[in-house]
Formats: sequence, structure tokens, C-alpha cells
Amino acid sequence: MNVDGFARLLGPLALAVFLGGWVLAVAAFFVIGTETCTDVRLGIAGNVQVCQDTSSSAVILLTVIGFAASVGSLFLLALRYLILVLARIEENTRR
Repeated sequence: MNVDGFARLLGPLALAVFLGGWVLAVAAFFVIGTETCTDVRLGIAGNVQVCQDTSSSAVILLTVIGFAASVGSLFLLALRYLILVLARIEENTRR
């Protein structure tokens, strides 16, 4: 595989990392971002409904995973550009 063939593979790979990362981020948001409630018996007070909301954790997780996917895809695109530039420099110096 030559340099151009390898660089051609990095473009779709960057797109796959970007889209796949954001799909996973949204999936994690819906899986984690729920409100769970349970009934607790407190002796004299009787039954009390206790709820725990994890929406804030889900938003943070969405942001972190999405940011990592964006940075990872930009890194792959930068690597593609750098490889192509270095290959052109090599071609020009051999002439």
C-alpha cells in the first residue's frame, strides 16, 4: 500500500470515528439520563418516594464522548493532511 492509498483510508475512518462517537454519546445519554424512583419505608413517617435524577451525569457524558469523537476525527484528518504533504515534499525533493 502506498502513501496515497493509506491517506484515502483515513478520510472515511475519520468520518466513522466522528459519527460512531456521537451515536455512542447519544446512546449513553439516553441510557444513563433517567430518573429512578423507589419507595422507602421510614418507620413513623411511613412510605416516602425517593427519586434520583442522573440527567446531569448524562449531559456531561454526552459532552465528553462527543468531544472525544470530534477531536479524534480531527486528529485523523490532520494525520491524513500531514502524510500527503510529506509525500509531496518527498516527491519534489527526488526530482
